[in-house]
Amino acid sequence: MVELKQDKRTVILESTLLLLREHGFHGTPISLIAQHAGVGAGTIYRYFDNKEKLINELFTEIKKRVIKAMLKDYREEGTYKERFKHLWTNLVEYCINHPIEFHFVEQYRYAPFMKNGTREETFIILAPIMQFFIESKRAKAMKDFPLYTLIALLYGPIVSLAKLHIDSNQTLTKERIEQAAEACWDAVSLKEE
Repeated sequence: MVELKQDKRTVILESTLLLLREHGFHGTPISLIAQHAGVGAGTIYRYFDNKEKLINELFTEIKKRVIKAMLKDYREEGTYKERFKHLWTNLVEYCINHPIEFHFVEQYRYAPFMKNGTREETFIILAPIMQFFIESKRAKAMKDFPLYTLIALLYGPIVSLAKLHIDSNQTLTKERIEQAAEACWDAVSLKEE
């Protein structure tokens, strides 16, 4: 029975993701989500208090998927550069292979209905990545910039590259991703390992 509840919740979240992409926030009422998910509107309210809560939970769920993808095959034994490039490349690949999720996160991460609690929860979800940055700075492998400055310098190129790949039909080859990862590492690294 618990599995069935999880399945309905997952179907609701996935339907919401697809409908938001197609119709936007205001064009996606709970009734449309219920119809698309094949459930009654009351079922949605059993899982989520309102549409804003539903979207906040979808955001958190996607962040969990992102961190799982970034950490896939991650090894702490590598050099800081190797580890950085692994995490960075996995994130680029996730974004280009999951364009609907990528667009959702980009569109809604600063939306007024995105709760501070959701932002704090996603910060906790990203803790392993933050720990890598902190550790890299302490080891003097990365420049001693504030954490969010480092993230901005490294995430901005990912967003731009993913948008080029998804929206402009500019194919990101493995070689181009590798070149971009190398350039980003050069931008934040303090010394050559």
